[in-house]
Amino acid sequence: MCNIGDIFTEILKDEINANDQQKLYNGVKRLIKKYSQEKRGLETLDEFVRVLTGGASLEELLQIAREESQNPTITTEIIVDDSCHKNGEIPAT
Repeated sequence: MCNIGDIFTEILKDEINANDQQKLYNGVKRLIKKYSQEKRGLETLDEFVRVLTGGASLEELLQIAREESQNPTITTEIIVDDSCHKNGEIPAT
């Protein structure tokens, strides 16, 4: 089956895109918490994230997300909805 890799990748991307963003983030947080005391578990999770992202570590992604939420770039402000504004939070400037 010469194209199984392409098919698998497209299905995985579709599933990730179909997942609610907050649900995805909460699921990752739950996994981190679950394996926080197990070095091998965290290493496996990080390795999986590196495979999905082409090299970025889980720690790097979380750091960028933290920075972007505190000081959003114009691109982030355009892409991310204004749900924080709706919840009464003051937007970062």
